[in-house]
Amino acid sequence: MEERFGKFVEWVGDRIDRGLEYEFDLDMFYKYIPYIKNKDMLERCIDQENEAGCSDCWDKIVFVEGV
Repeated sequence: MEERFGKFVEWVGDRIDRGLEYEFDLDMFYKYIPYIKNKDMLERCIDQENEAGCSDCWDKIVFVEGV
């Protein structure tokens, strides 16, 4: 799940760079939310991406084990 999540974040970032999306949105991650232990970190990453254009906290998101 972590690997899929990482690829999804990169894909959305690429879409934003190309102008196909405006910004990151929590609703984009609805299918990953049940597997994320620290949803507040996800919100923080999204806020940083939208405000600064990048975030260094994506690696700090913790996933449910065994998924």
